[in-house]
Amino acid sequence: MLHSRFIFSPRGLALMYQKYISGVFGNCPRVLCDKQQLLPVGVSDEPKTSRVKVYCPKCREAYIPRDKDVNIDGSFFGTSFPHAFLAHYEGMVQVKEPEQYVPKLFGFKICGKPGSKTAKSSV
Repeated sequence: MLHSRFIFSPRGLALMYQKYISGVFGNCPRVLCDKQQLLPVGVSDEPKTSRVKVYCPKCREAYIPRDKDVNIDGSFFGTSFPHAFLAHYEGMVQVKEPEQYVPKLFGFKICGKPGSKTAKSSV
C-alpha cells in the first residue's frame, strides 16, 4: 500500500490537490451539487476487494466513476483519503452544504402542508 501512504505525505497531498483543482477525478453527477469536484476513495482497505469510487464532499456520497476504463484498486487510495484531504485543505477547498430538493407543483410547495398526508404530526 505504498500509494496510499504516499498520498498522505505532504508532497502527495500537494499533488492530489493540483489534480483536484484541475478536475481530474470529474464532477458530481447530482444536479444540486453544481458540478462539485470529486475525490477518489476506496470502499475497502483490503487489496483486490473493489475498484476505486469517487466521493463528492458536498453531498457526501460515493459514486462509480464515469470512465468505464477505470480499473484501479480502491485500496490504493484507502477509505479515509477524502476526509484527510478535506481536513488538511480545510480553508482552500470550498464545500457548501448541498441544496435540498423541494417538490413544487406550479410553483407551490406540495409537501408538509397542514392537512396533507405528508404533514408532520405533533403526536
